[in-house]
Amino acid sequence: MTGASRTVYFPKSCLHCEDAPCVTVCPTGASYKRGEDGIVLVEEDKCIGCGLCAWACPYGAREMDPVDGVMKKCTLCIDRIYNETLEEADRVPACVASCPASARHFGDLGDPASPVSQLVAERGGFDLMPEQACKPTNKYLPPRPKRGDADGRDEALPDAPDPEGFWGWLDRVLSD
Repeated sequence: MTGASRTVYFPKSCLHCEDAPCVTVCPTGASYKRGEDGIVLVEEDKCIGCGLCAWACPYGAREMDPVDGVMKKCTLCIDRIYNETLEEADRVPACVASCPASARHFGDLGDPASPVSQLVAERGGFDLMPEQACKPTNKYLPPRPKRGDADGRDEALPDAPDPEGFWGWLDRVLSD
């Protein structure tokens, strides 16, 4: 093993696409876009569990619930974001509220003055797989620069010693 490596966590939640192929292929209309805000949802009572929406989603955002026999996906926590009994600061999806690294953000990308729009502009936010032409409404941000590292790259890490035993064998097999 040589050189430095870096593990990157890359979540694949629903991107609530403007042109959502999962909605287009659903034979029952169970997958749909809410007209008010464009959030893509599944009406479980209509879902027949055929899996066409999972097949059509280029982002891998659909999962079959083996107990209920229906497709499940991110709802953008609509029960939280529209809950007027919550404080305004708490009206965010659970993944945003619970992210220990504050790596997730939520807001109105349609408003250029909103904090999330400014963050996307400042950090160079981008669409995931734009070649799919799904027009995702979520944006991805490049990694933040490390403290003391203006260009955002990690400092060189020392080479780890070669692993022994099973891990050494596995590393050798996978390297060949």
